[in-house]
Amino acid sequence: MNDIKSKNVEIGIIACASNASNTGRLAELVQMNLLEKLGEKAGICSLPAIATDVPRQTNLVKSIPKLIVIDGCHNECAKNILKDAKISPALYINLEHDLGFKKEGPFTTLNYKENDVEKIINYILSKI
Repeated sequence: MNDIKSKNVEIGIIACASNASNTGRLAELVQMNLLEKLGEKAGICSLPAIATDVPRQTNLVKSIPKLIVIDGCHNECAKNILKDAKISPALYINLEHDLGFKKEGPFTTLNYKENDVEKIINYILSKI
C-alpha cells in the first residue's frame, strides 16, 4: 500500500459526498474530477475517518499544505467535522452558499446537469 506522504501530496480534497441528494452527488463528482485535473499533487482525504477520529488520517490531513473542502449544502457537514477535529481548510466551497445550487433533499441523487460539475470545477480552480 502506498503512503500518501510518499506521493508528495500538496493538495488534499475532502467532500461531504454522501450521494443521498443532488448536491451531495455533485460534491462527490467534483471531488473525483478535481483529483483527475490536479494529478499526482492531489489526494482525497477520508471525511469518515476524520469524523471517527482515526489518528493516522487526522494527523495526515493536518500535514497537507493545502486542503480544499467541498460541502454540498447548508448543513455544512464537512466543515463541522473538520472544525471538531481542529482542521482548517485553505479553501472552503459550499455549493449552496457559494454557487447557488439548491439541495433538493433526500433521494434526489441524479437531479443535476452534467455541465454543473464543470462549472464547479472551474470555480474551484480559479480559487487555487
